[in-house]
Amino acid sequence: MGWLTTLSYRLNRRVTIGPGLLGNGRLRILGPGRVTLAAQVNAWSHAEPNRLITTNSGAVITIGRNARLNGCTIVAAERVEVGADCVLGSCEIRDHLSSPGSRSRDPQADLATPVMIEENVWIGGQVSVLPGVRIGRDSVIGMHAVVFSDIPRGVIAGGNPARVLRPLEDPDRRG
Repeated sequence: MGWLTTLSYRLNRRVTIGPGLLGNGRLRILGPGRVTLAAQVNAWSHAEPNRLITTNSGAVITIGRNARLNGCTIVAAERVEVGADCVLGSCEIRDHLSSPGSRSRDPQADLATPVMIEENVWIGGQVSVLPGVRIGRDSVIGMHAVVFSDIPRGVIAGGNPARVLRPLEDPDRRG
């Protein structure tokens, strides 16, 4: 993305953009919290814009080096971290379920719990990653999955609720 396209973000003290950001003007950064995009992030989006939304001033969204965003929505009230070399389709990742100012019948529903996507994770389209989830490095989350709980490293997961379908083949073990 050119400097002109991202100028409003670059002038904002709460947004940090590393060198080499690639995009087509479909990146939306909203809210009072901090957003950090590391070097070489690719935010080129086809259908939906990429939305990085913080709901309060203490919220943090961090996108790792060489991550690829393609129409994802990330909403943080506390913290969402996406590791290096991740690919995110048109998914939704949230560290809380309610919107600001809502009064849920269940007070626990309003609590934010950090979400961690480790390095080299591929998340397919229309996937929902819910609060408190950690997705282990080198894993794949299949299209339309709803991730309620942690996913270990090196697996393919899918379904609603998401479950491990099988381990990924270790390229070092091939004969």
